[in-house]
Amino acid sequence: MIKIRQTLILPTQLGFLSFEAQVTGASLVDDDISLQGIAFAPKLPAGMTTSTCTAVLLQVRQGKELQSLRLHAELATEAVASACTGEYLDAQEWSDGESLVVIGTEDSQALDIRYPCMGFADILSVDFGPQSMTLKIDRLPSSPAASFHFIVAENPDPEPVEPSAWFAVDQSHKELLRLT
Repeated sequence: MIKIRQTLILPTQLGFLSFEAQVTGASLVDDDISLQGIAFAPKLPAGMTTSTCTAVLLQVRQGKELQSLRLHAELATEAVASACTGEYLDAQEWSDGESLVVIGTEDSQALDIRYPCMGFADILSVDFGPQSMTLKIDRLPSSPAASFHFIVAENPDPEPVEPSAWFAVDQSHKELLRLT
C-alpha cells in the first residue's frame, strides 16, 4: 500500500490550525490527492456574518480505490473546546473568551447520503480531541471522485449575532466543490 500525506496550515485568531490529509491506496501518486484551503463567503441567515470562513477541501482523483483516508485538524494553541454538532454536521468550537473558531464537517448521516451503500450511517467517522477533530474513513471503493471537507469560521466571542460561525460551517459539500 502507498501512503500519501499532504499538509496545510491555516492561521486563525487563536493560533495556527494545521490540517494533515493521509490517504492510503494501492496505486496512488502525489497528484492523485489535493488538499487546499479556499476563503469564501458562506450562505447565512439574514443578519449573520463571520470574520473569516475557509473551506479545506480534500479531493481524490477519479477512479482511485482507497484503503483508508484520514483528515486531521489540530489547533496549536490551547483554548476551551466544545462539541457543537447538529443534523448532518459534526462540529467543534474553540474560544479564548475574545475569539471564536468553529470547525465543521459532514457527519456519518451526510456521508451516507453522498456515498450510499458504504455503511457510513452505522459508524462514527469523526473523532473529537481537546484541540483536534479527525475524519477517518476505511475502504472507499473506486468512485467518480472522492472528496471531503472541513469548514473553519471565525468571529469575535461573543458573536455579534449567535450562532453565525456555527451556521457558517454547515454548508453544502456540493456548493464547496464549486469553489474549486
